[in-house]
Amino acid sequence: MSRRFYPSLLFSVSATYRELQKQIEASASVLVISHDRPDGDAIGSAVAMGLLLRGLGKMVRVVNRDAVPESLAFLPGADLVEPPEGRSDADLLIVLDSADKDRIDASVWEMARDIPVVINLDHHVSNTGFGDLVLVDGAAPATGQLVYELASAAGWPMDAAIGENLLAAISTDTGSFRYPATTPATFHIAGEIAALGVDVGRVNRMLYENYPERRVLALQRLLQDLRFDFSARCASVALPLAVSRELGLQPGDTEGVIDVIRAVDTVVIAVFFEELPDGKIRVSSRSKEASYGVGAICAGFGGGGHTLAAGARLPGPLESARERFLEAVGTALG
Repeated sequence: MSRRFYPSLLFSVSATYRELQKQIEASASVLVISHDRPDGDAIGSAVAMGLLLRGLGKMVRVVNRDAVPESLAFLPGADLVEPPEGRSDADLLIVLDSADKDRIDASVWEMARDIPVVINLDHHVSNTGFGDLVLVDGAAPATGQLVYELASAAGWPMDAAIGENLLAAISTDTGSFRYPATTPATFHIAGEIAALGVDVGRVNRMLYENYPERRVLALQRLLQDLRFDFSARCASVALPLAVSRELGLQPGDTEGVIDVIRAVDTVVIAVFFEELPDGKIRVSSRSKEASYGVGAICAGFGGGGHTLAAGARLPGPLESARERFLEAVGTALG
């Protein structure tokens, strides 16, 4: 199968794919990390990178503070992901899908503190540019697409196991190829991934048609809280910690909730508020229109992400955080 490299026009780099390839191939031992509370792109990218590196004969560890979400445990190689422990003696650190060092727990950075070279490969336009070799493509819809492009440019062998992880990464971060950041290159890459022998139907079934009962019950409770503001141009839901504990929710159980409320025809901005055990409020936001970007709103609260998809963490309590954030949404909507 021929492999192609599809560069975009929005690179923010201090390194090229060729330079990343040379550094990786020169390294004997690599630590791969991605952001806390990993989603499909974080897990798919990290596991795919781990499998690629093993195929190159590297010693590799894939580390995250949080366990792989139950919904992604079907991915081949998901058991590679381990919690941080001890001090790594790797000679290269690869950070994936993390716009800021603060998105990764201090325990992971402590494990990586002696690693001399850091690669930062990401697609968030809000990336702070940390690391020694930085390649950030804000036009790419998923970090999984960048991992594929790196492997293709380098000529590294890929198989169906790697392909499943990359497909999960790209599919989840593009909303099943529905979001505007999905490009012709994304579809070409998905086709090339399928040609690796990936059972596309099975991957999609496991991602989107394999929900535990508690996830549907959570959606039921959240829709009871559904609130419309600003002439129904904003929809929001909030998840108190007590409800999370009552339903026994696991990481990943609320994925997709925001897309349900975003689908309302009048809604331009959708927001999901989640109360965390530390008292902080996790905010996830989506916009349908670039002229009402949520990236700038979240940046005003110390967060970030993309124009159409961004997040932040606010001090509680839950209702107070909701009101503060929605006030900013109202200002943006005008």
